[in-house]
Amino acid sequence: MYYLGGYPGGYLGSLLATLASFLFWGLVIVGFAYLVRWAWDLAGEKFGPQRPVAGSLETAKRRYANGEISREEYLAIKAELLFL
Repeated sequence: MYYLGGYPGGYLGSLLATLASFLFWGLVIVGFAYLVRWAWDLAGEKFGPQRPVAGSLETAKRRYANGEISREEYLAIKAELLFL
């Protein structure tokens, strides 16, 4: 006895196989995207731009201008930041 698809479970089996295939390849693509993202972030930490020293230097300038640190402390901080 033949069913709608010409063999038992023809359309339903075909539909389930198609959905399983889409699910499998979707998971493969998403996994690959996460792998690329992870590698990109890892490379960015090693080879990316260094953190700007200007923010720290501006903070030291502001603290010196407000009288929170002495001139000697400011010059020591500035020298240390410029050699990073």
